[in-house]
Amino acid sequence: MNWKLLHELCDTPGAPGHEQAVAEIMRREFAELTDDVITDNVGNVIAHIPGEGRRVALDAHTDEVGFIVSHVDGEGFIRVIPLGGVDPRVFTAQRVIVHGKRELLGVVGSIPPHLTRGNEADRDKSVSIEESFIDVGLPADTVRELVKVGDIVTFDSKLTDIGDAFVGKAFDDRAGLFAMVEGVRHAKKIACDLFLVAAVQEERGLRGAQPAAFTVAPDIAIAIEGTFANDFPGIPSHKRLATQDKGPELRIVDGRVIADRGLVDFLGNIAEEEGILHQFIVKSAGTTNATAIQTSRGGVRVAAISMPVRYIHSPTGLVRKKDIEGTVRLVSAFLENADRL
Repeated sequence: MNWKLLHELCDTPGAPGHEQAVAEIMRREFAELTDDVITDNVGNVIAHIPGEGRRVALDAHTDEVGFIVSHVDGEGFIRVIPLGGVDPRVFTAQRVIVHGKRELLGVVGSIPPHLTRGNEADRDKSVSIEESFIDVGLPADTVRELVKVGDIVTFDSKLTDIGDAFVGKAFDDRAGLFAMVEGVRHAKKIACDLFLVAAVQEERGLRGAQPAAFTVAPDIAIAIEGTFANDFPGIPSHKRLATQDKGPELRIVDGRVIADRGLVDFLGNIAEEEGILHQFIVKSAGTTNATAIQTSRGGVRVAAISMPVRYIHSPTGLVRKKDIEGTVRLVSAFLENADRL
């Protein structure tokens, strides 16, 4: 596995609507696979690897959860609103990067416990992201010169290899981009007419996937994602969904999509044949770009292959190498056998 690419993808900032740096990495990677690479009007990067058979799209998104500056006050404190779903409880006291005229390291301000002693109700109360503030430790005039409304803020978190796993930010969905590229590279053959889509603005309403689907017009599409794993203390077995070290999740139903059951079963059969660990999941929360793709044009057969990530949409998630490798193997096996659909 080219883990260096995963490091580069995860450490590159790319909030919704501001994914250009990640898109450039994907253009470079796609260009090593085919000469046919375009960027559409909304910023999706689309590659075409011509072949015989069905038109198949693999989709993964370039954006990560982040924030956008909404106000800089007279004392130089910065207010933001979230771009994507972030729990305010994990926002307080975090290190962030403000992408202004130059990058500024900041901290999300928090009230010391000394000042809430005797008022336990206030101590236990989370502050909304909109009411929180970022302190970059500079004079107010300097902050107002360097930071403006509309600038992007991302978590300051670097990918770290801890042996059997990685910790870092943006596995949703940089791990998906990685698995898509590596899956194509490892495939012995590609038994379809293949399109690769690095889609924008998934975290802000699946906005890039539908224009890309209209351009590509696939018969079949698979979203490759990082999904939430909740296999940790306090979660009863019947409420546990994707579990780490059990391979990629094959999603049947989520909060917004019912996947094509024949396609999901086909992926499961391929995984069985290749000895790839996998898990079928039904849940009522979350969704992927498969939702937007499914209802484009006259309809598309869709499924999702997802890697279980603990602590998703936070400053630091954890993903197992074994699950990434299993996803890469499944993507490769699917491409090698797509003519059997």
